[in-house]
Amino acid sequence: MSVIPSSDPDLRSPLLSSLEEPARKSEKGPDVQKLTIDDMLQKHCGEFGTWQLRHFVLTCLAWALEAFHTMVMIFADREPEFRCLGSGCDEMAKSVCGFEPGSWDWVGGAGSSTVAQWGLVCGEKYKVGLVQAVFFGGCMIGEYELSLFVFFFSFLSAIYLDLCFFLP
Repeated sequence: MSVIPSSDPDLRSPLLSSLEEPARKSEKGPDVQKLTIDDMLQKHCGEFGTWQLRHFVLTCLAWALEAFHTMVMIFADREPEFRCLGSGCDEMAKSVCGFEPGSWDWVGGAGSSTVAQWGLVCGEKYKVGLVQAVFFGGCMIGEYELSLFVFFFSFLSAIYLDLCFFLP
């Protein structure tokens, strides 16, 4: 199948014209005005005003709580440094796996991170990633359930319940 080039010059012109290009007269009809995306948004949506600012701020606030939980997980789930207490421990080792129990201790104590507190090292290290995956899976399920609620009920009641249950 071959493509036959068109003799119409408007088909070869760019889809988005620059702002400096004036409106051209078409041979077939009245004035044709070519708009850019910015012109179209300004014409139909208006300038960036108070409503758009309020919508932007509320949308950003909705993700602030989840961002806080994500940052807490990053810092709380770190594996702290260890120190040797006696024999059966190698100071140059990168991990505590294979050391005798009681021959080493966490720098900062067992409460310095969740990894140290729950002993999530060596064979238990997968649980750190598992907890994070479950958290984000719960966020996805919760957002889906909230979107169904918004779909079946009103928008304002969903925002009210969201603020009541998810903000401290």
